[in-house]
Amino acid sequence: MKTVISATALCSLLLLAPHAVHALATDNAVKAMTQGDFERALKELRPLAEKRDPNAQFLMGMLYDAGKGVPQDPTIAASWYRKAAEQKHLMAQLFLGVQYYSGNGVARDYKQAAHWLQAPANSGNDEAEFYLGAMYAEGNGVNKDESKAIEWLTKASAQKNTRAMGMLAALLFARHQSEQDLIDAYVWSHLAAEYDPIQATTSARVVIEKYCDKAQVKAAKKSISDWKKQWATASNN
Repeated sequence: MKTVISATALCSLLLLAPHAVHALATDNAVKAMTQGDFERALKELRPLAEKRDPNAQFLMGMLYDAGKGVPQDPTIAASWYRKAAEQKHLMAQLFLGVQYYSGNGVARDYKQAAHWLQAPANSGNDEAEFYLGAMYAEGNGVNKDESKAIEWLTKASAQKNTRAMGMLAALLFARHQSEQDLIDAYVWSHLAAEYDPIQATTSARVVIEKYCDKAQVKAAKKSISDWKKQWATASNN
């Protein structure tokens, strides 16, 4: 997962923090970060982080993760993420979970990844939902469970997570327990390819199409249209 420091990203991340009362304490640092003044941001953040402000700890982790104002160091980033994660900071839990999943800055540990990703996934974070779905699909850190994998990947896909769409399509096509599995596999493989050029090169949509009759293709195209309308409505609200 890329660490992108931008005004929009920072605002979104901070809004997800459970300690809203502390958000004001990091306002000056966030402003400095969005202006690209990472030296000033560090001066604002470090004393707050040392006083256990979870937002400050998370942002310190982001700076070390991205190498902004400090040498890039995923190990130090993980230590800051952990401090915030232990205070139930959802985005810190997500970032720490992904680090354990990928082995970036910490030794790869799928059980730890599942532990830290659970709360963000339960809160509706699509990235956490995707990673948990992938872990259940592969049996990494959790007992392999196709139904749970499909459940989590469906939740992530519903939020336009294209990686989840691609994996979900493959699982549904492989399972193919019912006509609906085949229709849904068509839907998610096509949506993944449409919204993500990388998925377009790896999507199994061409193969899936060959197994669908005209009625199934018609049903799938209607579902695709319905999803697009739903997403358009949500973006306009």
